[in-house]
Amino acid sequence: MPSQPTPSHPSAGVDLPLHRHEWDRLVRLPRHVLVVASAGDEEVDAVAGVEAIAAGQRSRALLVRGVVAAIFAEQVTVTAPLDRAGVLAECGAAVRILAGRLGTDVALAYGEWLMDVAASVGRTAWRPGVIRLGGVEILLAEREFVNEIGRELARALHRH
Repeated sequence: MPSQPTPSHPSAGVDLPLHRHEWDRLVRLPRHVLVVASAGDEEVDAVAGVEAIAAGQRSRALLVRGVVAAIFAEQVTVTAPLDRAGVLAECGAAVRILAGRLGTDVALAYGEWLMDVAASVGRTAWRPGVIRLGGVEILLAEREFVNEIGRELARALHRH
């Protein structure tokens, strides 16, 4: 079952107990979270979302750092429309896979990073429906998506 990383695989030299399609899901998902969190809002700060993805380079989890490296190495753009419910289901599935294969700590680090990516979008714009958390403005609709990711994370870890 272990993957055999290739030289283009950011975890080269690290044997991960993941299949290639599972790794691809982990790499694809943060971009999908960013796209869904930004959907339908012309005033979002997508740059903040990209910065939140890049902030994963400072994660305590080696896996998250590897995913960040893979994201920026691939230079892939999301072109197909994304379904919010589908992205949430993918979040839960990814966390379950990680909890089962690499442990709860890695699953939590990855899931919390996804929540950070979703929460980062749109923090700079002011308009009705904004709350302040820890000195940071967060749109209520954006907070709802972050909470939904958090619920998927909790469900996934509870089933594990």
